[in-house]
Amino acid sequence: MSQVKKEDKRDWSVAWKNPFVIAWFTILMIVLSVNFFMVSMAIVTAPGLVIDDFYEKGKNMDAILAERKQMEDLGWQLKIDLPILSENKPDNVTLKVVDKDGKPFDVDSAVLYYYRPSSKALDGEQPLSKSEGVGEYATAFSLPLKGKWDIIMEIHKGDLRYNVGRSIMVRDPE
Repeated sequence: MSQVKKEDKRDWSVAWKNPFVIAWFTILMIVLSVNFFMVSMAIVTAPGLVIDDFYEKGKNMDAILAERKQMEDLGWQLKIDLPILSENKPDNVTLKVVDKDGKPFDVDSAVLYYYRPSSKALDGEQPLSKSEGVGEYATAFSLPLKGKWDIIMEIHKGDLRYNVGRSIMVRDPE
């Protein structure tokens, strides 16, 4: 038996006939398609919090740091009773203002600011009204959507301003 050697008649000189070139081109197209999809989704979806005057806020950083130092020196404390909130369900939020010795005192105004990190359109504020005790303030408060919210409780007494912020999660209605 004589062995007949088959001759390879494939022409590798044309790139588009080479399976390795086709495979690399396919992988490149998949990567570019996924990148295009991700960029388009980033543009179309909500951009998050946007500060219109970011440059001015950055320039005022010294004033912000000085205000924080002044707040620490005052020693005021805001005792906030914030229940676990449910979507569109009003609940009572109470605030008690005490000085560094733990004695309650009245302030000129108390406001609860709320921010939705994913949508600036849902941001707002809710003033707190004076309750029966000294330094006690309350309001009926609800948030329209479940998820993460940032809140800031701020009080004013004369020229002095004191605030405390935190992030909360609003749950599904029961």
